[in-house]
Amino acid sequence: MKRTGRIGLGGLMLVVFCLPVVAGAATPPATTAPGEISGAPESPYVVKRGDTLWGISRDLLDDPLLWKRLWEENKFISNPNRIYPGDRLGLPGKELAPAPAAAAAPPPEPPKPEPVQEPEKVEAPPPAPPVEAAPSLAPPAPPVPPASEYARVCSPTLVGETEALKVGMGELVKSTDNRIMLSMEDRVVVGLDAAGSIGKGDRLAAIRVGRRIIDPRTGASAGRVLYALGLLEVTDVKDRVAQARVSYSCGPLVVGDRVVPFAPMAFPEAATPQPARRSVSAAVLDSLRGEAMLGLQQIAFVDAGANQGVAPGDIFALLRQYGPAVTSAGAVLPMPPDRLGDAVVLRVTDRSATVLLTASAREIRVGDLAVLSHQITP
Repeated sequence: MKRTGRIGLGGLMLVVFCLPVVAGAATPPATTAPGEISGAPESPYVVKRGDTLWGISRDLLDDPLLWKRLWEENKFISNPNRIYPGDRLGLPGKELAPAPAAAAAPPPEPPKPEPVQEPEKVEAPPPAPPVEAAPSLAPPAPPVPPASEYARVCSPTLVGETEALKVGMGELVKSTDNRIMLSMEDRVVVGLDAAGSIGKGDRLAAIRVGRRIIDPRTGASAGRVLYALGLLEVTDVKDRVAQARVSYSCGPLVVGDRVVPFAPMAFPEAATPQPARRSVSAAVLDSLRGEAMLGLQQIAFVDAGANQGVAPGDIFALLRQYGPAVTSAGAVLPMPPDRLGDAVVLRVTDRSATVLLTASAREIRVGDLAVLSHQITP
């Protein structure tokens, strides 16, 4: 009887210790709910003011030329030049995290903000080749939307060497508080080349002659960049001395910058360019800051202007030409050019035009072909 009791007590204890093991083995492993990403989901990229698809691709995908893939990934973007602060972008190869459920009914959706290419908010670019007279200064930032006030005032032009030597009707000689660099709402004194050339209330544009542009085909000078720095409003004039207020600023002004009468750029905002009826071919001479490769929203110069009927608002198709191919039988076959992008004309002189790259499928280089494809006035 004692042995039987010990065996019964031992069996009972064995059953008690084995039950948790059996229960654990029977519990199925945790599974991921259908549609749920295992682990922490990738956070989407939230667009900030000043962002572009080109810049986001450069910073997050390490290749600015992947902007088109980023555009295709986010089907809600109808125009790659128009993204808005607060937009949630899924990155190629990454999942877009679902938005958290709202605790209550959301308020009415506020109106969309202005596009991220807001002209006043454009960030200053890195320093560029300086002006000989002021080697520490960089040129002002280029405009972004072609029809904005910033582009109307601040777009650079390419002028000939002779014209660059005699540009302007006076220069900044002093600031009222002796500042070295001047900006919006600062007061300045302008020394005029001749008395009686301006009056109170007139508007002047502050300009600076910049670097020389070399024609990539001939190696000769194509002219100099004329930077627009801002607007001055004349408050008083006595003989050859005028006092003025800086009413609009594209970049820092300094003593020695020249002034000219301000003539607003007549950019045709409401007109729609039509297919060009004339053949105009030009070359991409250089970019605003001398970059080796150009992309979306950058400024460049082409060697076709008003003498060939080019006007603001016209559109150039940018192409890259290749030499002919020779077959094994010796036949010479012409190679078709590659379409690289489009550029809209901002300003024109007699022999050159300032253009803004509005579409880019590949990088654009100095020397690429520019062919007039659409015109405001055919």
